[in-house]
Amino acid sequence: MPNPDDYPAAGSDAALIRRAIRVAMDGRGEVEPNPMVGCVIARDAPAGPSKPPVIIGEGRHVAFGQAHAEPTALADCREDPRGATAYVTLEPCCHTNKKTPPCAPQVIAAGIARVVVGCLDPNPAVDGQGVAMLRAAGVRVDHAATAVEAECRQLIAPFIAAQSNRPYVTMKWAEDNHGYVAGPGGERATISGPATNRLVHHLRARSDVVGVGAGTVIADDPALTPRGVPIVRPLRRWVFDRGLRSPADCQLFETAEQWPTTIFCDASAAGPQSRARYPAAVKIVGVDDFTLARAIAAGATESGITHVLVESGPLLAAGMFAENLVDRLWVIRAARRVGDATAPSAAAIPANFVRTATLAFGDDVVSEYLNTQSAAFFAAVPSADIVLATDSDADFSAACEG
Repeated sequence: MPNPDDYPAAGSDAALIRRAIRVAMDGRGEVEPNPMVGCVIARDAPAGPSKPPVIIGEGRHVAFGQAHAEPTALADCREDPRGATAYVTLEPCCHTNKKTPPCAPQVIAAGIARVVVGCLDPNPAVDGQGVAMLRAAGVRVDHAATAVEAECRQLIAPFIAAQSNRPYVTMKWAEDNHGYVAGPGGERATISGPATNRLVHHLRARSDVVGVGAGTVIADDPALTPRGVPIVRPLRRWVFDRGLRSPADCQLFETAEQWPTTIFCDASAAGPQSRARYPAAVKIVGVDDFTLARAIAAGATESGITHVLVESGPLLAAGMFAENLVDRLWVIRAARRVGDATAPSAAAIPANFVRTATLAFGDDVVSEYLNTQSAAFFAAVPSADIVLATDSDADFSAACEG
C-alpha cells in the first residue's frame, strides 16, 4: 500500500477521504481504545475549481488522551483554513465527556466552509449530533460515497465492535510450503523467518491481548511478549485451556507478574486444588459450559480491550472458525518444508474469508483475510497493520488485491 504522498490531491472527495484514511493509520496501536481518525484540509486551486484541490494541512488522532485529527490538521495548516474543506474519516465529535475538547466547535471556529464525513461516529454520544452541530452553524456537510464510507468503517472496525462490548479478534498462524504447522510428529519447529517474526512482534505490541490454546503452551512454551519493537500498549496474555492442562512451570506463568496472564477453563476445572498449582499472579477464570466465545466475553469485561491476537494451533483455529469468532486472519507461509506426514496441518480457511493483501517478507509470504460474515466487516481492504508493514524494513513485493 502507498504512503500518504502516493495519493494525489485529486479533485474527487473519495481521493481525499482515502488520503485521510492513510493518514489515520499511523495512529494504530497508540490511539486505542479510541478509533483511528484522519483529517485532510484542502481548498480549490487558485486556477479554479477545474484544477485539483490544494492540500493545506492534514493530521490524525495522535494518541489516546491527546489531540484528535481535526485540531491536529488545523494546526498543520500552512495558511488560514477559512473557507476550506475538511475531509475527515469519522464524524467530528461534539460531546464533552472525554479527555479532549470536542472537535466540531473547533472546526466551526476555524471557519471551515465544508466538511466531508467518511462515516458517522457509532458512539451514542455522537452518532449524527456532530453533523447536526456543524450544519446548525452554517457549515455544509456532505457524506462520502457508499464505497468510501465502507472503507472508513472498516478502518474503525475494532471501535465499532467495542460498541457491542466485544473485542476485534485477529488470528494468525505460520505454516510451511506443504501446509504443516509443526515439525515431524508435531515437534516444535521454527517456520517463519526473522522479517516475519518482527512483523508479528509489531502486531503483538499493538494488541491488547495475545492468546493461545493449551496445546501451544504444552508443545512450544511460548513467551508471547513483544520483543525488539517499541511497546506502545499494555499487553495481557490469555490461555484457552478448558481442562486446565497447562504446566505451571511454563514461561507464561513464571512471568505473570510482569505480563498479566489469565487462564480460561471450564468452571468444573477451576477448583481450589487446581488454582493452587499455579503462581499467585496467574488469574484463573472458570467459564460455565465452556466455549471460546464465553471465554473471550469473560476476558473482554476488563477495561480497554479492543484488539485480541490469537496465535493458534490447528485445533484452536478450527474451534475459533466453528464459533465464527475471527474477524481477521493472518497466514504466514514459509518457502521451505518443515513438517512431514506425521506433522499437524493448518486449519482450513472458511470460504467466507476474503483475501485483502499478500506481502512478501524475506522468504515468507503473509496473507491477510477478512471474515465477510463478521459483524465488524464492511469492506475488503487491507488493514492498518498490513499497510504499516509496507513501511517497515521488510521486503515488500505485492500489495492490495481487494
